[in-house]
Amino acid sequence: MHSILIPVDGSNHALRAVRHAIGNIQEGLVADIHILNVQPPMITLVEFPFQDYALIENAQQKQAEKVLKFATKLLDAAELSYTKHFEIGPISRTIVEYAKTNKCDHIIMGTRGMGAFGNLVLGSTANQVIHLAEIPVTLVK
Repeated sequence: MHSILIPVDGSNHALRAVRHAIGNIQEGLVADIHILNVQPPMITLVEFPFQDYALIENAQQKQAEKVLKFATKLLDAAELSYTKHFEIGPISRTIVEYAKTNKCDHIIMGTRGMGAFGNLVLGSTANQVIHLAEIPVTLVK
């Protein structure tokens, strides 16, 4: 059985990647689906050593749940089972590591995400994942 990882960030491109995976499964592909949201690590500022890290992590978790909700609605409507997860870390590396750890054999992701700077090029996250991943990566516009 195949195992597909779909990283999501709430962008239209990411949701199109979810729809693409749903279409593949409805056409007969048998696969486990993993949806993942990666929140970037917060930069620790030396000038602010008393930051409330639990508060920051809680805010990141709430944001991840909000982002994942869009993808889960599509998967629920298609009556497909899935595993959802969120991580905090460098986005591209974390996506690839999640795929390795969870034995995913395919990544389907949007070409561009929510980041304004990343949208200046082919989606810097997508580009980095292509270079780091040792498994097939399908990009969806």
